[in-house]
Amino acid sequence: MENLQFIRVNTLKISSEELKNRLEEKGVNLEDTFLDYVFRVAKSPFSMGSTPEYLLGYYFLQSISSIIPSITLNPSKDDEVLDMCAAPGGKTTHLAQLMENEGSILAVEINKNRLKSLRSNINRMGFKNTLMINTNAVNIDKKLRFNKILLDAPCTGNEIKDSNRVKTKRDILFCAKRQVELFRTAIEVLKDGGELVYSTCSPEIEEDEDIVRYILKTNKNMELIELNVDDFPGINMIEGEVKGTLKVIPPNEPFFIAKFRKTKN
Repeated sequence: MENLQFIRVNTLKISSEELKNRLEEKGVNLEDTFLDYVFRVAKSPFSMGSTPEYLLGYYFLQSISSIIPSITLNPSKDDEVLDMCAAPGGKTTHLAQLMENEGSILAVEINKNRLKSLRSNINRMGFKNTLMINTNAVNIDKKLRFNKILLDAPCTGNEIKDSNRVKTKRDILFCAKRQVELFRTAIEVLKDGGELVYSTCSPEIEEDEDIVRYILKTNKNMELIELNVDDFPGINMIEGEVKGTLKVIPPNEPFFIAKFRKTKN
């Protein structure tokens, strides 16, 4: 399958137009997307992770599919945000960018080695509104409260991201169980009226729509906010089996996105 490469401009450090001009002068061919700060790399004479502009934090290498969850959560500079599975930091830094480096983000990462890449990316891109902790997100202090939560859950992945991965039914069910545990914690620390985006890079029903159905069935205080395919022009996307959820399909990197609101009991 074709591996499409995209860059997300860090608009707090440089304008999209200026970065595009700088990279095109070096022979990089960039194509516009539906977002004015995201470009598709059509051609580059060098690795996009080796430029001075990358090292200065002017952009992040990120699939356009994985940009959708942060846009869907749509945090403002007044929000208290929880990013439950944060490394390597693509979505975390995107959330910080949307918040204009204000408000607060608690970025949780269970893997100590991956935490290094999270810290590196946050520092490289110059964000100051993010606190990182190294723990399993199910163990965070239940007295904390957030009005926006991103649960980009650990999953079995997809063949575009990892073509060598062989996943079994057991793998899928293991991930689904872990996803439900994380979701329960998220609901507990989400404020009434707060919003939660659930996403995976897995195309598997058991990790996507089945999780949504289970959460809606077992939590009467959680309602689904319907998402619309038409809001993401140029991305190969369909509605999920649960109405109002979205699935990105190849040639874009497969992704599943659902948005919830917590109602008052």
